Amino acid sequence: MLLSALFVLSIDISAKTNKKDAVNSQEVYQLSYIEREPGVDDYEITMLVSDRYIRIDEVGENSGFIIYDDKEHVIYSVSHHDQSILVINKHVYSEQNLPVQYEVEYLPLADAPAVSGKTIFNYRVFIGKGENEVTCMEIQLVENLLPEVTELLANYQQVVSGQQVKMTDNKINELQTACYFVDQIYNAGAYYKKGLPIQEWHSNERYKILTSYKKIPVKAGLFLLPENYREFSVDNNSKTFIQ
Repeated sequence: MLLSALFVLSIDISAKTNKKDAVNSQEVYQLSYIEREPGVDDYEITMLVSDRYIRIDEVGENSGFIIYDDKEHVIYSVSHHDQSILVINKHVYSEQNLPVQYEVEYLPLADAPAVSGKTIFNYRVFIGKGENEVTCMEIQLVENLLPEVTELLANYQQVVSGQQVKMTDNKINELQTACYFVDQIYNAGAYYKKGLPIQEWHSNERYKILTSYKKIPVKAGLFLLPENYREFSVDNNSKTFIQ
């Protein structure tokens, strides 16, 4: 369903570092989101995106964080609670195995305000025809905004999707609906090739709203993993420590 309200983004891409801090810091994009899902209060997520890494933190939550390394195509999910790191490697898959066909509708939102002088588009993925048509995901995005950021976000989503595909049985049933496979399993983030999402709706009733983006200086070590944490990987049968 099309989200009814658009919002005003807070934009600042002119943040500067002084010479003293420049040696121990780097400039990255900071993207702030409000996320919403059934049964929990809204929460805020911050993404820091460099030329190689993405770091994801929940604001006010210190139990862990996520690092994506675009050079190695690996996601690291860090848990401080048990001092462990879940390692998710890229799994190459084919969409030919998707057990349902879908279509994409991509249209400009004529009445929406421009963001950085760029038009907002609606990217809708749906299945079925006529009375049987069902929307699986709907995303409002700004075309060609921050391509250096969306490239990494697309690569990150492909690793997430590959892990989901690796663990699925590819069987549609009451719980694993057709939209579940389109939206939450085989979702390789193709919309990132169009632009930067500013609002998202997904078939599991999860919403995501971009509230601001800007360039900021951060400490150079912010993308490093904690030392001496146990690393493990997960497949559909086991939880295996690899270090």
